Amino acid sequence: MLKPRLEVFRRKQLLAIMLIISLVGLVYAEVSWRIISNIFQWKTEVAKAQPLKVYPDPSTPLPTTVITGVAINVSIDVENPNPVTIRGWIMINFTKVGISLDDVSVYSDAKYNGYQLLIDKKGIYGNTLVFVISVNYIFDPYFSFKPGLNANVTYFYVQFNKEGTYDWSIAIIQ
Repeated sequence: MLKPRLEVFRRKQLLAIMLIISLVGLVYAEVSWRIISNIFQWKTEVAKAQPLKVYPDPSTPLPTTVITGVAINVSIDVENPNPVTIRGWIMINFTKVGISLDDVSVYSDAKYNGYQLLIDKKGIYGNTLVFVISVNYIFDPYFSFKPGLNANVTYFYVQFNKEGTYDWSIAIIQ
């Protein structure tokens, strides 16, 4: 019984010694630094960014009915109401009860800033098939949405491989 109490006492002693050493080091650091310039101060207000608005470019309207195996071309516009460039990826979701990985194909031969697009089929989440489009450049895989209208950011093809009614959405993600 004495041995466990002795170990607890030693741990408390060790903790107290470490605390004293830390305090001495902090006091030493405060005393050893001398300010040899003016003190520059600044205030920054941080506001929540306004959401981007993504929609199909008017030159490529989306049809309400398509035939299995025939691809449709989707070109998108992104409106950025913020005063700074926003970077992100394009996400496309297709929802249908009982959807499978082969029900929809998304592909593109488009380039963004000289680089091919990378279309990643993320998988099925519930009844939703998720694709993410990024720039196939290891150092900067993002699309850059400048303030204002970013017309014809990129284009891609959507091909439905199985009959049915699909709900789908396009969004910008980070």
